[in-house]
Amino acid sequence: MRHKIAALTATTIVLACGSLATATSASATVDPPGGGWDHTWTTSDAKQGGTVYIAEHGDVVSLCDTAADGYAPRAEVFAEESIAGLYDLQYTLTASGGEGSCVSSRASQGGVHDLPEGRHISVTIYLGPDRKYQTTHTYLNDN
Repeated sequence: MRHKIAALTATTIVLACGSLATATSASATVDPPGGGWDHTWTTSDAKQGGTVYIAEHGDVVSLCDTAADGYAPRAEVFAEESIAGLYDLQYTLTASGGEGSCVSSRASQGGVHDLPEGRHISVTIYLGPDRKYQTTHTYLNDN
């Protein structure tokens, strides 16, 4: 009798763990944690394989791979110089871990990650090293 109860308990635990593992992977979100994004942009491909999320307060830029397409999304972040219309590359992000992976930058990292206030910021997002499905967006960094 004890062996049957132990076997049933072990089976229940295995089934429960299997259900939890399935639920975790099925419910995983590709959005970076947090929320409250001021801007969200994607690559121009049909699957929208790369998504960049911007929170102006704290200069948070998160890039996520949002499709299983074999491409690692990349984002280039530019800051407007004191001469309007001229931009300098601040940094590049690459989400190289496959679908669901994200990489982030924030002002608290200092240096180029602390984007200038009152200036336009330009973000170019694309897939792979060949710049496939590139889109460029600009916003005024006023937070």
